[in-house]
Formats: sequence, C-alpha cells, structure tokens
Amino acid sequence: MNRNELNAKAKTVLRSIIDRYTAGEAEVVREFFARPRSKEEYLEMVLRQIGREVQIAHWLVRAGPMGDKLEKGVGRWELYETLEHMADELKHYALLADIAEWLAGRKLTAEELRRYEVHAFWEPGVDDKYLHHPLLPEAARMVDVTKELLTDYEPAFWKGIVQLSEGGGGGAFIEASRVRGDEFHRRFAKAMEQIIEDELRHGAEHIDEFAERQVRAQADLERATRALTAVMAQHLRVRNEIYSFPLSEERLAAISRGEIGPPPAFASPQVALH
Repeated sequence: MNRNELNAKAKTVLRSIIDRYTAGEAEVVREFFARPRSKEEYLEMVLRQIGREVQIAHWLVRAGPMGDKLEKGVGRWELYETLEHMADELKHYALLADIAEWLAGRKLTAEELRRYEVHAFWEPGVDDKYLHHPLLPEAARMVDVTKELLTDYEPAFWKGIVQLSEGGGGGAFIEASRVRGDEFHRRFAKAMEQIIEDELRHGAEHIDEFAERQVRAQADLERATRALTAVMAQHLRVRNEIYSFPLSEERLAAISRGEIGPPPAFASPQVALH
C-alpha cells in the first residue's frame, strides 16, 4: 500500500470510528428527551454539561505564560488557537449557565454552577479535584484513559487523538439542537445551535491533518484506531453520565460493536452547518 492509499484508508477508518460514536451520543440525547422530565432533572443535566465547559476557568492560568513566550517557543497561531478555544468554552459555559439560572428561577452561586467542574483529559499539574470528580466517575475514568494513552504514545500523537475526539463527534449537540417542546426545550436547543459549529471545528475537522502527519505506516493506523476507539468509547460513557444514564450497559456495548441505531438528525459532521 503506497502512502496515498494509506492516507485515504486512514481517513476512512478514523471517520468511521467517529461516526459510530457520534451516532451513539445522539442516541443518548434522544433517549433522555424521549420521556417527560422534571425541572430538577433538566437542571441537573445542564449543570453536569456546564461542568465540561466551566473547566475553562482553571485553564486560564496557562494563557499568561504563553503570551510571555510568544515567538520564543510559542507560535503566534498556537497562541491564537488556544485563546480562541478558551473563548469558545467560556461562551458555551455562559450560554448554559443562563439556562440553568432560568430553570432555577434565581441567581445560582459559584459553588452551584461549578459543582461538576471537571477536566476533560489527563494533564500534569492540574488539581486532582478536577481530574477525579467524586460525582462524575465516568468523567474521572476519561482522565485515566487519556493518561494511560499518554504512556503509550508520543505527545503529538496523543494530542491529535484527543483533538479528534473532542465533543464526541458533535452528535449530542446536534441532536439536542433539534429538540422541540416547551420553553426549556427551545432555550436548550438554541444554545446547542450556537455550540455546534465550535465543537465540530475542534474535533473531526482535524482528521485529514492527523492522517497526513501521524499515519505513515499501517502500524500507525492500527495504533490510531485503538487509541481513538478507546477515547470515543469513554466519551460516550461520559455523555451518558451527563444525561442521567439513559443507555444501558448492554446498549453501550452494542454501540461499540458497531450496532448503531437510526442515524442522527443530520447527514454528517463533515457537512458545514449554517
């Protein structure tokens, strides 16, 4: 197999993994909204999702040192992309926090809004309270999965896999943007619409770049397949946790085997959304 054939195969394989778990995350959302929920249940779900966005608050300390090292070890575009990512996460937090306070009917405290604050992946130097949240065992396991991978893969390869998996392929956000019903459903769907393009840009859009830079031999593709599957499978479990576990263990296992249900309410995260 020549390099061009390997590159094309890598893109197809990586896309198929992301598509499988994207469909699974969409199914999580469909099942959650398949029956009526109390305002308290909706609020808890929103707060758990906020925990994935508000983590940006303890990320911000890294921006200052990067600025000091601009053009002296930190590239201009590296700094820009980091700040853009931070701004996106802060926006997502603000959108969801507004909904949480609307549901609660009052101003929420910092402790309430940051109750589920959790780091998305392993990173040395981060306080363990963000890495292993006692209320979010699946999110804590995600940190461990990414830490385990870091011992087996070089940093650039690991970073690429984590980047590909961000947002779980976007399926949950897109499915949530299609929910219809009462005022909460409308507000939540509108917030999800605003989050969608950011999440898709952060994740699967990087498949081509990853395949070209990191997959130089069949062995590289096999490593990428194992790593991306591990992270995406755990991301699905995290999404299931956020939405109060609507999918059973049996169903999660079936999705990992490729037994996905009806396609989510969109064609593919490759398609630009307007």
